[in-house]
Amino acid sequence: MADLGGGTGDHLLSMIRLWDPRAWDSRILSAAPLTSRHTPDIPVTDVGMKGRLARFPLAQIVTQYRVARALRQHPPDLVHSYFFWSIMYGRFLKRIGRIGRLIENREDEGFAWGDREYAMLRRTRHLPDRVICVSEAVRKVALEREELDPHRTVVVHNGVELETQASESREEVRRELGYEADVPLVGMVSNLNRPIKGIRYFLDAVPLILRAVPSARFVIFGGGFGRGGHEAMLRDRAAALGIAQCVQFAGFRPDIERYYCALDLSVLTSLSEGLSIAVLESMKHGVPVVVTSVGGNPEVVVNGRTGYLVPPRDPRAFADRASALLLNHELRLQMGTAARSRIAESFSIQITADKYLDVYRSVLGGP
Repeated sequence: MADLGGGTGDHLLSMIRLWDPRAWDSRILSAAPLTSRHTPDIPVTDVGMKGRLARFPLAQIVTQYRVARALRQHPPDLVHSYFFWSIMYGRFLKRIGRIGRLIENREDEGFAWGDREYAMLRRTRHLPDRVICVSEAVRKVALEREELDPHRTVVVHNGVELETQASESREEVRRELGYEADVPLVGMVSNLNRPIKGIRYFLDAVPLILRAVPSARFVIFGGGFGRGGHEAMLRDRAAALGIAQCVQFAGFRPDIERYYCALDLSVLTSLSEGLSIAVLESMKHGVPVVVTSVGGNPEVVVNGRTGYLVPPRDPRAFADRASALLLNHELRLQMGTAARSRIAESFSIQITADKYLDVYRSVLGGP
């Protein structure tokens, strides 16, 4: 049970493609429409609510019924749930005997969950057979706040598809974005709807970077709510800082992997992270990164070798590291090469998909 949107939807569909359909009959229940860059090639059942029904608690009650009905039609050997309400649907159905084996995922450090959510999770913490955490940092938060049994938790890092490479040249993609070939270009791939991504601190660092590298330009990829939401506030902040002409808000790009080849540097100023797919993809394409030392970032980025880790909420430290890389072409090449090797060795989607199946087998009790 998972919503097929954003990085999690892409990640799930990438893994399922690698599982032998003769051994694993996979089906997805989703409460949100498809916004993933991948098109699922397995059955997907829409259990979500729309319109006036999509309000708490009616939406949760009806969605729970739809989930139960879907599982009656195709009784599963194992259910794997993502995100809070899917987790709670799975736990309720296991408690009443509709589900035999239950696995859950933790994709982030729980920044969107409050006291009510954690109280519900603690009261039912004995129900999941395993909880997969995408980083050690996420596992630490889950153990502390949810009081999970450590023996029922396991860390499986996210992975990316290694064979996906841009077919277009750097110059072609840059022309599309409106940049000359020699312009130092810094990119960020992020969800503009979430203040937790700390994009405002990236904007605060831009004037400092421009002092050291006046020709630098900056592009932010990601969806927002247009000029009436968080993106509007970010645009206003860029204007107030006098950097609007240097920062491009390029919007959501479902084909985002085309654009990494245009970047000299990929950045992330998040205040909290699980294990960023954007960081993995950047490094896979040989782009060095400057990211905040939060969540799972230190488990991926080797500081000083594949990029730099900086403290959160510190535009000066961020600008210093970003400027140093923009001014040193050879260092960028070295770090980019090391970054690509690290992803190939430890963070391929094949490695991740195999580890998920190992967890499934351990819960099912055999091959």
